[in-house]
Amino acid sequence: MKQLQMRLVLLAGGMLLISALFLSWLALQHFDEDLPPEMARTVAAVSYSVTGVIEKADHYGVPLAEMVGVEAFFAAVRKDNPDIAYMVLSDAQGKIIYQNAYDALEQKPDLRNVTEPVSQKVGAYFNTSVPLIFKHHHVGTLHLGQRSELVEQQVQEIAYDVMTVLLVASLIALELMRFVLTFVIASPIDVTHHFLTRIRQGDFSYYLPFDHLGGVGQLSAQFNQIVAKLNLRYQTLQQRAGQAGLADLLQQRLAAYQFHVPGERRTLYATAVDHIRWPFFLLIFADSLSLSFFPVYVGQFYSPAMGISKNIVIGLPISIFMFTWALSMPWAGMWSDRVGHRTAFITGAVLTTIGLILTACAQSLYDLLLWRSFTALGYGLVFITTQSYVASHTPIAQRTRGMAVFLSCFFAGSLSGSAIGGILADRLGNSSTILLSGLLSAASALFVLRFLHSNPDASVVAKKKLSINDFKSLLKNKKFVVITFLAAVPAKIALTGFLYYSVPLYLKLLGNNQSTTGRVMMAYGLAIIVLSPYVAKMADKIGHLRWFVSIGGYAAAAAMFIIYFFDSTAGLLASITLLGIAHAIGVSPQLALINDFCKEVVEEVGGGTTTGIFRLIERLGNVLGPIIAGVLISQFGFNGAFFGIGLVSLICATCFTVMFFLFERNQTRAAFAG
Repeated sequence: MKQLQMRLVLLAGGMLLISALFLSWLALQHFDEDLPPEMARTVAAVSYSVTGVIEKADHYGVPLAEMVGVEAFFAAVRKDNPDIAYMVLSDAQGKIIYQNAYDALEQKPDLRNVTEPVSQKVGAYFNTSVPLIFKHHHVGTLHLGQRSELVEQQVQEIAYDVMTVLLVASLIALELMRFVLTFVIASPIDVTHHFLTRIRQGDFSYYLPFDHLGGVGQLSAQFNQIVAKLNLRYQTLQQRAGQAGLADLLQQRLAAYQFHVPGERRTLYATAVDHIRWPFFLLIFADSLSLSFFPVYVGQFYSPAMGISKNIVIGLPISIFMFTWALSMPWAGMWSDRVGHRTAFITGAVLTTIGLILTACAQSLYDLLLWRSFTALGYGLVFITTQSYVASHTPIAQRTRGMAVFLSCFFAGSLSGSAIGGILADRLGNSSTILLSGLLSAASALFVLRFLHSNPDASVVAKKKLSINDFKSLLKNKKFVVITFLAAVPAKIALTGFLYYSVPLYLKLLGNNQSTTGRVMMAYGLAIIVLSPYVAKMADKIGHLRWFVSIGGYAAAAAMFIIYFFDSTAGLLASITLLGIAHAIGVSPQLALINDFCKEVVEEVGGGTTTGIFRLIERLGNVLGPIIAGVLISQFGFNGAFFGIGLVSLICATCFTVMFFLFERNQTRAAFAG
């Protein structure tokens, strides 16, 4: 079965890659051919506007060579159109009369008079020449130049965008392919096997689900017809036996068999982790569309009258979102257990959709804070529901790998959303991109409504309510406190304070557009996706999870110091990549480490409650990250903020390592004493 799925994945993936590369090549060829003429058309429009002003002066009888203020006029035009490198006006003999920035050029292009508009590459410049024809006489030529490297830069920028779209499309296609293969092949085979096992045991009370997409499930109709006929015959026989007074005898003879009551139709559904991966990926993708520009979007609502630093104000919506998300997780987990994963996910996706749409329509900072809080409620409900679903469908021995699957799906959606969101924002605008994210969030709810079903045989475990005593029990446990406050919280401070808050603002300060910001930020998610499954598998195999957490903490500190010493876009890219590697190594083992080293308190409080409280406290780092970064940027600038976050990570990683060394030494002494 796995070999069949692997072959299908390789076949479909290969065809997808070849077609995507071919389409990308065609797109680049199209842009390479059409962009220079399009840019020339834009410059030509400016030239016609300038020509109109000069012609108006000529109409009033001012000779071309005696016009006043032409060069100042050229300077004003270039200020409004910074892509124009120079402007030159020559007479009918080709002699330069007026110019702006032409004399300052190191390599002056050779300019010639023309009788009709023409755009061509002249030396290192892309020159557009427009003839001046007044009263049917050719009196001169207007030349406007752009650096040819500007055209090449635009083509290169588009090439990067095409490659980004190709990468994101591949991730999206793989996630969707995983869902389709599971739903069309793996799940129908599993549920058919379960169905036939019941039939062998004499249970004819269940039916197979209707086949939605075609495939293995096409056998369902035939099996269901047989089961329906057997139940109908049993019900007919039961009626006749009742009329003949033989009902007890019939019940005794058929005691080993089970049939459903008339009018009832119970359906078997196969559940799998991949059933929820795609809608979860889609919702994370939707919310992450604004990651690369959200701090910039918040900045438009700032006013000095607020009396607070702009850097702190920009961080408020992110902190409020994380704070609301953290507070929602305990009740969201309990409510999800009570109503079921399907209902909880749909409700969370609907709340997220409404919040995103209202965020796009926000008119003030206070509106924005309210709608982001509303979005966080739905986001938190979906997050904890998906995590619970993955945990309940993953064997206990593979808990680290199960969490790695969850994190890789989360960061795949985040990576894809941030990269595509930057490209869309450059072309559609910030509000339109956020509005689109709301529509995609609604699509995830529709997927769950259509395809996710609960297992009728799943046992419902009674959940105790969260109490203050649970917090007290966990916070009294030194190992739980060390893992939570010295490993989990610093990791989230680095994530939100550095990646989500500081990086978009810093890249804008360095002169990068939003597309570039999205591409740079995607390095973090890419590192998580590539490394997290392998690191988790290695951690389950080797053990010693505390060393993985320590290494991850030190690597996160090193990531912050890289950008401090290498202040550039390339340095920031290296820093983000190393942070992704650090979190791939150190984040997944944290919860498993708590279960291993805090067994007594986990058994006392309960595994689910322990996870909920751990995630709640962990989110304090998400809340504090933007606030800490905003304060540090206000006082010490971006480099000082990066160094400060790195110092926090370094101190916490060192304290974590020392504390666990002491814990193990005390444990060894106690063992020898015993």
